[in-house]
Amino acid sequence: MLIIRPVAQRDLEDLLQLAHKAGQGMTSLPPCAETLQRTINKSQASFDSLTPRAEDYFLLVLEDLDIHKVVGTAAIYARTDSKQAFYAYRVMPAIHYSHSLAKEVRSDVLHLANDYTDCSEVGTLFVDPDYRGNGHWLAKARYLFMGVFRERFHSHVVAELRGWLDDQGKSPFWDAIGQHFFEMSFDEADRLCATGTNQFITELMPKHPIYTRLLSEQARAVLGKPHQDGRRALQLLEDEGFENENFIDIFDAGPMLRAKIDGLTSVKAIKKGAAAAPSLATETAGTATPETATLAPQIVMNGRLNDLRIIKTPVTYANSSDSTTNNEATIELAPSALDALGIQAGDLIYTIDRS
Repeated sequence: MLIIRPVAQRDLEDLLQLAHKAGQGMTSLPPCAETLQRTINKSQASFDSLTPRAEDYFLLVLEDLDIHKVVGTAAIYARTDSKQAFYAYRVMPAIHYSHSLAKEVRSDVLHLANDYTDCSEVGTLFVDPDYRGNGHWLAKARYLFMGVFRERFHSHVVAELRGWLDDQGKSPFWDAIGQHFFEMSFDEADRLCATGTNQFITELMPKHPIYTRLLSEQARAVLGKPHQDGRRALQLLEDEGFENENFIDIFDAGPMLRAKIDGLTSVKAIKKGAAAAPSLATETAGTATPETATLAPQIVMNGRLNDLRIIKTPVTYANSSDSTTNNEATIELAPSALDALGIQAGDLIYTIDRS
């Protein structure tokens, strides 16, 4: 069985292995034990806090209980600018017209912006390639968590995807801009950001608008283009209701998207109810009666912040009407599912009624 839970101290070695598999450009999951240890500590402090804090950071891990191994990660930042400004380039059109030549010239201009300040942020979504196919519900589990513990987050949430890299791991966008102002390689800048040393961005980054016509053709081609491994993640974000507002990452030009948390598809689909073991009638019949509604496997979460557990399992709603409203219902789960969630019959649980 797979389960999603808060990261724990015992997960450090597994996180290191995942970081090496994630590869270059995923700065939030660096192959550095010291940095990952700080990440674990920060996440645990956030889950232990009884009150919302700007610096809260929640790291969820996907664990294979059969082998007791972490095989995926997903994170949520309570606020983007809790420690420093959150910069991005906004890509805006510019039109120049010559009356003497009767000629119009169009271009895009990169404007440095921090419009996404005071947003929550989702990131660090990665699944071991051997468990490919589980990224979908791991991503949705973040939104379930945000919807249930709504007071911990802001009105909007942003997502930043890795930008496109060539076969040698080089970023054409960085080669066109970053290396000229930071005087370092993309690998070095990536490593510094991964270890939390990113004050240099604010100090050295160019402050004036940049016309994209001055960039190489290769750099222009990757503006807002996700990493080869991030195309599916982009689709999942768009399916949730995230919108591309023409903001890109200042390092690798990866796309940045934003959405209202309350408008996310998964958040609007959250249901809650009292957990229950299957009734004898349901177990015997094996199918739903007019008074029950059995659905495909659902994403189910207990309601305990400091002992969070999320699984994917079939459920049965006690009343078919309750499965399509926001009213509380009795939600039947298999005994093994109750054990995995660490709950008993009668405890409050939350589900997303689509997966």
